[in-house]
Amino acid sequence: MKKIITFISLMAFFFNPVFAGEFSSTGIKLGLNYSKFIGDDIPGKNVSNITGFAIGGFLTYKINDTFSAQQELYLTTKGSLVNTVGDINQSNTFVYLQLPLLLKITFFPKNRFRPVILCGPALGIKTIAMNFTGMLEDIKPIDWGLIVRAGIEYWKISFEFSYDRSISNFDQSADGIDLKNQTISFIVGYSF
Repeated sequence: MKKIITFISLMAFFFNPVFAGEFSSTGIKLGLNYSKFIGDDIPGKNVSNITGFAIGGFLTYKINDTFSAQQELYLTTKGSLVNTVGDINQSNTFVYLQLPLLLKITFFPKNRFRPVILCGPALGIKTIAMNFTGMLEDIKPIDWGLIVRAGIEYWKISFEFSYDRSISNFDQSADGIDLKNQTISFIVGYSF
């Protein structure tokens, strides 16, 4: 809990408009994602992607025409389809409340079509972890990760391709487990 409070405090400090520039936009984002487990301790015989969603909102603070700081808050799914003993495919689905802090670079900011790149850390707070056997108890409550995105903006609409990779292990069933989330998303946004 102390880590969450520290993270939110740092987020409020570093992305306060006094330090980051002027408030420029707020909006919503909706995405389709594909996620799977990565790492040295993959369970079962094989893993493959599962399809999920991401939905939430964002606030953007303009530093100058090229650089902005973007705070996001959204609900997203992660997980993997695991091929277990007996060729049974078991879908493991995790739902996180994710809090990314992204540096946004806008190319050709005066043009109608503006390419953008976003990158930065993300804190994921687990809300649900389940498979067909029920709720999973050995999943850590916090998932730290990094996000890299590329996209294009037109008027108030944005289209982004996002890569999200955990940097912390999510499995706490044993010490030394190397098992992380990896998610690729296609996101559409609208600024108010």
